[in-house]
Amino acid sequence: MARQLRLDIIRHKLEPGERLQFDKLSKRYEVGVSPLREALFQVAAQGLVVAEDHKGFVVAPIHLDEMMDVSSLRAHLETYALSGSIRDGREEWEVDLLSAFHRLKRAGIAVSVDQEDENLRTEWEDRHREFHFALCKGCGSPWLLHFFNELYDQMERYRRYFWKYAERAVAADSEHEAIMRAALDRDEKRATDLLQAHFRRQAKLTLSLRNKVQRAVSATG
Repeated sequence: MARQLRLDIIRHKLEPGERLQFDKLSKRYEVGVSPLREALFQVAAQGLVVAEDHKGFVVAPIHLDEMMDVSSLRAHLETYALSGSIRDGREEWEVDLLSAFHRLKRAGIAVSVDQEDENLRTEWEDRHREFHFALCKGCGSPWLLHFFNELYDQMERYRRYFWKYAERAVAADSEHEAIMRAALDRDEKRATDLLQAHFRRQAKLTLSLRNKVQRAVSATG
């Protein structure tokens, strides 16, 4: 229940700022009030739902400062994890990383053809998560990988809100490939420098898309 609620918020089937009414959610998920309330508190602990005093729950709104904070934290966390993977990752890590990149590349080509297809966007997000996770998982820290998933969920929600996937998915391929190659070469400095540059570039591009959305809204208003 909590997992499906989390996915619906990340994928904007429940919109930012939307009030979450128990009667509607009970019908939607076919559950009673008690498991629904428990799921809402679980998702609230992840920051995807906000509990308001005496008013119930709302989907967490979109905040630019939060997006930039999450992006910065991901960059620090994944850079640290990638360093550990390069030092300690074994052959299995190399194979998993290479496979994850090829799956991501194929998903990028597919979504570039039809970015309106929700299934293709979800496929790309899943493969993108797997690629970044593969970069990190050789570090051997379960807690670090736990926080990786928490931060990725938050950033995926912002990407889905601002991004045009046909423009960004394929364009990011060369960045992902360069990071992968440096990691497989065990070039820690180059790999981490490329990863940090990748996060900075993505944040900048997302900001530019956000500004375009705001200008479009102002023009039609």
